[in-house]
Amino acid sequence: MKYLDIESFRTLNSRLSFPTSSGDRHVVGRIEAYSCKVAGTDKKLYRYLENKYQEDLEEAKTLSPEQSSLTNIVSPFGPLTQPASRRTLFYLIATLNATFPDYDFSSLTADQFTKDSSADESIKSINTTLLNVGCPATLRTSRMWDIIDDAIKLDDCEVYSYTPEAESDPYDEEAPVWSFNYFFFNKSLRRIVFFTCRCVSNLDELESLSDQELVFGDLQDESVETELYPTSQHALRGMMTIGGGLKF
Repeated sequence: MKYLDIESFRTLNSRLSFPTSSGDRHVVGRIEAYSCKVAGTDKKLYRYLENKYQEDLEEAKTLSPEQSSLTNIVSPFGPLTQPASRRTLFYLIATLNATFPDYDFSSLTADQFTKDSSADESIKSINTTLLNVGCPATLRTSRMWDIIDDAIKLDDCEVYSYTPEAESDPYDEEAPVWSFNYFFFNKSLRRIVFFTCRCVSNLDELESLSDQELVFGDLQDESVETELYPTSQHALRGMMTIGGGLKF
């Protein structure tokens, strides 16, 4: 996966670090874009996943249909017997490996991902989560979804989320109150925008966060004018669902 350096994302990321309205927690998020261009390490990962699938397939032949995981699993990508479905799983795992280089996600399985019914559903969920913890005005006026739409064309995306188990959670050591991981995948553009965020409850653990993640953490100026309204239909629908005061 090739990391895409998008300047407007850097600005958004600086605003995705902020204290919650309660003051005893801190939210840290980031948005990154990747091209689905397979590099050297990605090729090794793809071969590994394909070999693992073939091994599982051979093992499944010795089992009854009720015992076979390949027939029982409802893949969010479609039937795993289809190469396109397995390739989507590969793209998401490769994105996680690129985003969290200190972790190896090659053992993840399809059932650890879910597919949202639409980009709107994902946007509403993210907006609600950030609003409920008191996102600052600097973020509310940032036209976040317009910026993301410019990079990925949300109407053309499939959206997946990843809910990690403890042993595969890159945030496990921080013991977050909550976290989310969304993949906005545009097949025609061969591009993924990854939106990850967590809320840390123990303020002592903020020492483990990088200076870049915390640089705007103290900006929560509610006096900032909220004149910059979003133009994308996704952002507008998100506002109508949550309430007219949300201007992401």
